[in-house]
Amino acid sequence: MSAFSNKLNKMLAFGMLGISPELGLENTNIAGYDELHHFTDFNRLRAELTLEHKEYSDIVGRVIVDNKTRYTATPDSLGNKTSVYRAYLQYKGLKHFWSAGKQRIPLGVGRIWNPVDVFNPVDPEAVEPDERIGTESLRYEYAFTELSNMDVTLARDKAAMRIKGYLEYVDVALIGLVDEDNDQDIIGWELAGRLPDTGIELRSEGGSFHDRSSGERHTEFIVGAEYGFANSLTLLGEYKFSDEDEGDYLGGMLSYQPAMLWACGLLGVTSLEDSSGFVAPSLEYSLSDEMTLGLGAFLYYGDEEDIFGSAADHYYLRWFVYF
Repeated sequence: MSAFSNKLNKMLAFGMLGISPELGLENTNIAGYDELHHFTDFNRLRAELTLEHKEYSDIVGRVIVDNKTRYTATPDSLGNKTSVYRAYLQYKGLKHFWSAGKQRIPLGVGRIWNPVDVFNPVDPEAVEPDERIGTESLRYEYAFTELSNMDVTLARDKAAMRIKGYLEYVDVALIGLVDEDNDQDIIGWELAGRLPDTGIELRSEGGSFHDRSSGERHTEFIVGAEYGFANSLTLLGEYKFSDEDEGDYLGGMLSYQPAMLWACGLLGVTSLEDSSGFVAPSLEYSLSDEMTLGLGAFLYYGDEEDIFGSAADHYYLRWFVYF
């Protein structure tokens, strides 16, 4: 942590007796090029403040504020916006967990797709797939045992309830979701486990989706497998199915660390309906403990009328620094 952050931490601590604040600052800049917008630039300055009380360590408050600047060359556009990314208060006891505020709701086990996540699903075409939109919600979790629990999430126009347990080699969860935004109800599942004596991780999530307006139901699910080798190479594959429309997809992911400061990855997604898709290679180098530099691309293929065929190839350079 920098001297500036330490000084600011001490100032905050002076004004908040008994409260231990921690302030973090980071900046991410993504310069890109695609055939549609030509040159683009996205800059995000993020400030994160975490508050903990010395005598009540089971309570944590966190506020994360972003200032984002976006530029596109075609059309010529420049915009700036400051917004709250996360703002929540959490209590974590032995049996009970409460979280209230703008937060990410952990739902689903898929790595490339999350069909049951109606709050903040992963976007495989995002440069930063871990950046999930927060949901203003109240979340409660109760632990029956060390390996089983239930959780309830209430948000504006959405709600979820999940009961989770462990059966032999598999974590099993049953989920009920109400999604007023999309006028649907979902009864779903999560499965995650490891094949004995193989090191292969298996996972699945999905559900039966009920469209209230039409009264019809459709099914969406994913099944996936992942294996990590001792040399840091990790291979992952997922299949996504939906009987609602053109919903058969196959995805694969590779990650590898050839040296201590280098990391590379490759994501590939293809539609089994029209054979269109994309590949997304990426390479990242650690410039220091606080700074990384990465580059990558999204390269699409398929005919113009195909699902991915009309998307423009996108190249980017990402710089990240933590102060």
